[in-house]
Amino acid sequence: MAAKEDIALTIERQAAARRLLADPLITARSHPEDLALVQAHSDWLVRRFRRVLGYELVVADDYARLVKTGLVRTVTTPLHRDSGAPFTPRAYTYLTLTLAALAEADARTTVAELAAGVRAAARDAGLSLDPEQRLGERRAFVAGLARLVGWGALTEADGSLSDYAVDGTREVVLDVNHGIAEHVLARVPHSTTTPEEFVALAQSDSVSSDEHAVELTLRRLLAETAVVYREELDTPHRVRLAGHQWRAAAELAELLGCDTEVRAEGVALIMPSETAADARGVTGPASFPGTGPVSQAALTLLSRLATMLAPPPFSHAVPIPADLLDAELAAVVDDDARQWSRTAVSHVPDPEDLAARVLTLLRDSRLLDRVATDGAERPTEGWHLLAAAARYRDSAFPRSGAE
Repeated sequence: MAAKEDIALTIERQAAARRLLADPLITARSHPEDLALVQAHSDWLVRRFRRVLGYELVVADDYARLVKTGLVRTVTTPLHRDSGAPFTPRAYTYLTLTLAALAEADARTTVAELAAGVRAAARDAGLSLDPEQRLGERRAFVAGLARLVGWGALTEADGSLSDYAVDGTREVVLDVNHGIAEHVLARVPHSTTTPEEFVALAQSDSVSSDEHAVELTLRRLLAETAVVYREELDTPHRVRLAGHQWRAAAELAELLGCDTEVRAEGVALIMPSETAADARGVTGPASFPGTGPVSQAALTLLSRLATMLAPPPFSHAVPIPADLLDAELAAVVDDDARQWSRTAVSHVPDPEDLAARVLTLLRDSRLLDRVATDGAERPTEGWHLLAAAARYRDSAFPRSGAE
């Protein structure tokens, strides 16, 4: 009985750790069950994240925040609107300005009052932005507000943000959870004077020695990226990976409950399937393959490309002819659009948007990559099929002359 209880305890802890890795901010609103697990195992999680990845974990009554450092330029987890469309730079700007306005807001406020605070914050930042100026501005503003509602930093007490997005005269009353709002940003912006310094500070690893820094960076790369390719590492990290890859794999397996696939070309963590099947489409090492229409289209495209191009063993990357990628993308996007039409999602992306999402997912999953293409006339120019794509080759699919 004791052994079964220990196994169940380990499974719970690892599930909580995987959720925090995929969603650094979880709340009673966004993930009530996961938050309960994190709270139950907070001591273990705090110690393990600090020792294995050098991350700090803050756990409160209604939220948990994993504060990540390092790899800012390498690892990004973009925000998405409810429609599935990614945040635009303007939506990010309004989200940041709204957080600044919330610092001065009362526990109960209105959208109109927040809009006034956003205008003031924009003015202080030297930006000419007004969320009530026109429909496009208001929608970008509402995208940030909706994301804050999803986290639980805001609650619609009276009125609807969706109605306000359509009609700017609609009044919406909002309750503010300042504790959650304060932890949306992992690092306080006023700690630096320029954006470059801000990113550089978050990118740096605060560790005790160079050897420790190399080891910590490798562990973060393994945990946060889908595949770590040896060819893409600098010499110290490549040497460290060769000599300590199984030690790093064991530490991460104990924290995350993952398997490790080690090949000559690189190393990848294989997460349990429930993370990959998350309906919200979390990006990260467990995001591919997924269950949504874009993920399925990406899987189909990858299988066809890997089969037709047939990357030779130990090759890091194989160029994809632009004409071939154009043709295969058109085929899978056409089928994908039909799948979107059968879902409950109100926004059906246009073919170019769908194609861009498919390529972005495969790039983020480290299955495709794109080299610098200055002056490229088509979005399908400059793409390469990476080594890990070979595992998705379909032996039943006929090869073409493209190889």
